[in-house]
Amino acid sequence: MYTKLVHSATKDSITTTIVSDGVKNIVYLVSGVIKNKEDSVFDVVDMNKLAGTPTSLKLDSIVFMVESGLKVILQYRGLPYVLPMEGRSKIDLGWVGGLLGHEMDLICKGTGAFFIVFDLSKMGV
Repeated sequence: MYTKLVHSATKDSITTTIVSDGVKNIVYLVSGVIKNKEDSVFDVVDMNKLAGTPTSLKLDSIVFMVESGLKVILQYRGLPYVLPMEGRSKIDLGWVGGLLGHEMDLICKGTGAFFIVFDLSKMGV
């Protein structure tokens, strides 16, 4: 199941795909090509579409590939920390217990393509 999200001001679009939606874990894929140099902000995880109606999400790991010229930042709405992503890498947060939050925003700065896989745990189900 995939969803296309379009930013109202920049007209940039991304695709989000729920690869796996289990009882406690979710694998979520987000990809797109950003063509407008203005910042685009997307609400990447629609918690209403997840099985079990979780109250929050814990980010366990991220695998990403971000084209040169583009900077992608993950931020839980209302929380003070951000995860900047450039280049190609994996971030494993399980060893620190993950990052707990609710609504996740993806901020795209610059132009280029990206591919991100989120490994999330559902909390409160």
